[in-house]
Amino acid sequence: MTQIFPPSGLPGAPEPDSAQSPVPQASNAQLAGSGSAQPVRSVQEVSTLIEQSAHDLRSSLNAIQSWAYVLDRAFDTTPAPAQRALDGIRSGMQQQLALIEEMEEGVRLLADETPPRWQQLDLRTLALQAIADRRQAAEARGVLLSPLSADGSANSSEASAPSTASTASTASGAAGAAPDTADAAAYRIDGDAMRLAPLLRHLLVHCIWRAPTGGAVSVHLFSEPDYVKLRITESPPLDSQRSASRLAALTDFFGRRPPQGGEPPSRQSSALLLTRRMVEMHGAVLSAESDGCDSDKVSVCIAVRFPRHMRLA
Repeated sequence: MTQIFPPSGLPGAPEPDSAQSPVPQASNAQLAGSGSAQPVRSVQEVSTLIEQSAHDLRSSLNAIQSWAYVLDRAFDTTPAPAQRALDGIRSGMQQQLALIEEMEEGVRLLADETPPRWQQLDLRTLALQAIADRRQAAEARGVLLSPLSADGSANSSEASAPSTASTASTASGAAGAAPDTADAAAYRIDGDAMRLAPLLRHLLVHCIWRAPTGGAVSVHLFSEPDYVKLRITESPPLDSQRSASRLAALTDFFGRRPPQGGEPPSRQSSALLLTRRMVEMHGAVLSAESDGCDSDKVSVCIAVRFPRHMRLA
């Protein structure tokens, strides 16, 4: 196990190799009498708060990992119950670190107001990369992440997907990659590389986290004349009553429909919040679908239909 020794187990202690990117703040004098500057300042303050919170959470996790290391070395032969506990601690820590990274990325993308930079992207290549990026997270939860299915045919070329060192370079590579099959253009759409790749990852993460241990998540692509449809099937299949409730909650959330009769809105994951925003930015349509399995069981699917070409105003 890689040992991480924080200077202190207390939140707020500096982390090794932690890059703190300062966010420029306008002075009170500059903000005085300027109504337009206040929203910008609020976004910056929220971003700074999230960065500091993420830093504090990592510091606490570092302390837990250090104590787990000490406990592991306290035994010549670690008893089986203690070993299972240590494995559970390490697995939980990795999941928490992944959640922190996703939170930081989500806030950064939601606060980014730069105009989209449209280019032709291969949605199949990006979907393969998203599956490769999140396979370890699925395995850590005991969830089977099936190979990508494109128009009903399994596409298992995930091993040839680029490494995850840079999301931007991966997405740009998908834009300029040479066709390797006759239908290479079947899954090409106009997209913003810096936003489309995170959209796919966060949507996949949401479905992985909803799946129970032993469950499965599958990703499908369908080529349509004017659209490319991405569909992720949640696991496990639900009975008809629960699936109807889940479909209704997702449909209301995707359509931004206010709750009826004074009921509180159903809570959705931060991954779905980011997904909805990025989907809307791409002019795509986010929907909930059902996929009949057995007579009394129905799978809930989340689908996104991406237009092949953006209609610029």
